[in-house]
Amino acid sequence: MMHFTDLAGLAGVVLAIVALALRVPVFARLQLKLKIGLVVGLLIALAIPFGGLSSVEFMRGITGDLSITTLVLLAITFKVPSPSSGRGALLVFITFAAIALYPLALGISTFDPYRLGFGNLWFIAGLLLVALAAWFRQYALIALSISLAVLAWSVGWYESNNLWNYLIDPWLAVFALVALVKKSISFASRSKSA
Repeated sequence: MMHFTDLAGLAGVVLAIVALALRVPVFARLQLKLKIGLVVGLLIALAIPFGGLSSVEFMRGITGDLSITTLVLLAITFKVPSPSSGRGALLVFITFAAIALYPLALGISTFDPYRLGFGNLWFIAGLLLVALAAWFRQYALIALSISLAVLAWSVGWYESNNLWNYLIDPWLAVFALVALVKKSISFASRSKSA
């Protein structure tokens, strides 16, 4: 029997696959009924086991559990048009968090911020302050992502008991970094042509 944490992890991977499939230009132009049929067909195909594992279980084995922030960003892709309430600020926040977390956690210094994610009260209080500041600055996605990540961590949504795994994952870090570089290049090229 599957545990709840396995179902939560698999649901995240399914959300990612469906969101990405619906962003493919051929499928994005389909009518709503056809999109629903595509999603149902995709869900059925993902559930078919091959060699003991379904496609979604295999993908989860590759990607791991996606962070709650990743799921928030994937979920907003279903809303047309996509809300811009702090998406850019969230990507900057994710990039800085990734730059601070990953090199330090991999041993570049003696300080390991990953240890803070095991329930350090100062870390949680700091996140609360960041979420409140984001809310007052009307960066709803930052406040929502932090709030949902802390809530999911507190109820044990995933197998991990480290809050960092709920806040950020390597796939999200790469996406945020690439999106910011792409935006910077686009901004620089517009500035030159103006």
